[in-house]
Amino acid sequence: MKVDVQSNRKFIKLKYKLAWYAGIVLSFLLYFSGIIGLYIFLRKKYFKKYFAVVLTYHSVNDNNNSPDITVSQKNFDSQIAYLVRNFNIVSIDKILDECRYRTQLEDDTIAITFDDGYKDNYTHAYPILKKYHAPFTIFVSTGYIDTTNMLTKEEIAAMHKDKITFGGHTVTHKVLSGLNREAATSEISGSKSALEQILKENVKYFAYPYGKKGRDFTNETMQIVKECGFTAAFSTKNGCIDSNSNYFALNRIGIRNVPLFVFKSRLSGIFENKFITLLRVILGL
Repeated sequence: MKVDVQSNRKFIKLKYKLAWYAGIVLSFLLYFSGIIGLYIFLRKKYFKKYFAVVLTYHSVNDNNNSPDITVSQKNFDSQIAYLVRNFNIVSIDKILDECRYRTQLEDDTIAITFDDGYKDNYTHAYPILKKYHAPFTIFVSTGYIDTTNMLTKEEIAAMHKDKITFGGHTVTHKVLSGLNREAATSEISGSKSALEQILKENVKYFAYPYGKKGRDFTNETMQIVKECGFTAAFSTKNGCIDSNSNYFALNRIGIRNVPLFVFKSRLSGIFENKFITLLRVILGL
């Protein structure tokens, strides 16, 4: 059984890698042909169509030992600078409130999140985000606090004083769909209570490890998250959020260490059109 699970994970990883390469090629063609720029101009100027999206980062450093989840400091700085110029960067609280209560957004709106709780979120990402006055949220796997290359309690407390938001990400980053109800509850509630002891306030948001509904978390998992007192939870399914979103399976867009033209293309809104969204559903991406 373990072999089957590992093989399935390898296949899924390969599928996503191929999708990323295909996305880079498509982004190149769309961006340098001028289609991306034209699309953004028409969408904003004539159709007045804006979107809200939550970005997922993990690690920001120049090490690149984990290329699937790492963005270099230089690229991260360029990405945030681009967001500042072209988007309304807001906190998790604000983006969810706007999606719940506004019938129409007035600008493209972005919230920035990090998963896991790597130390470089404090040493590398935090100074860049502070330079641009950009709010962000870190979802922490609390069992790894104070361990090598992960955030310390002191670093979490220091960022929290600067109004950085923190959310739960389980205790040990297990795939929740593979746990029984008692174990899943312990992982979910444990991360909440551990963070609340550090922050001395209620922790409202949660992010599912790995984050694909049906594979990594289920409807029962979502119910447990509600019962544990969280008010919203985030997946890793690609896409925007709006008033029709399931607030316990919210979409996000994962960001990698890609050229800036890919980043700009990915956040143009063109990949959220009905045809590409349907294609992603068919391919299970």
